Amino acid sequence: MSDFINTNSPRSYSDFAALGELRGKAQRNEAGALRESAQQFEALFIQMMLKSMRQASDVMKSEMFQSNALETFQGMYDKEISMQMAQRNSLGFADVVVKQMTANQSTPSTADLLALREGSKSLIPAGMPLHKPVLPISLQPKAQEPMALPRQIIKPLPINNSFQLPPARSEP
Repeated sequence: MSDFINTNSPRSYSDFAALGELRGKAQRNEAGALRESAQQFEALFIQMMLKSMRQASDVMKSEMFQSNALETFQGMYDKEISMQMAQRNSLGFADVVVKQMTANQSTPSTADLLALREGSKSLIPAGMPLHKPVLPISLQPKAQEPMALPRQIIKPLPINNSFQLPPARSEP
């Protein structure tokens, strides 16, 4: 029966047997387990993105084209598309996940650092305090120099003599 299974096809993140096998690879620290996990995570992300795009366009669909069967097949199609896109590394999200996880693996564990610190005088500095010490504030006012204010210069406005006012009337 294993002759009928295509091992080159991408494994689905919803296949529990494949997830169990992937977990076993990860526990044995096989190199391909991290890459395969990152690809499945990217596929899940792409499928969620496709699902959100379909839901956003549901408003424009007519009732004639809506059915449960159509939604089921579109979900299956989105799942296959997402698996193929993740296998081709179309977004590059899996590369970022692998790079981040391998960077985290290269750092020593906390237990190793503590053992080094306790064992001998090491170059590892002491831990950083969780809370900064609060320094008291002096109640004595600091002598401050007065701030110089800019001097305002009032310029006289030019007088326009071409405009004449009519004479004022003096009525009783």
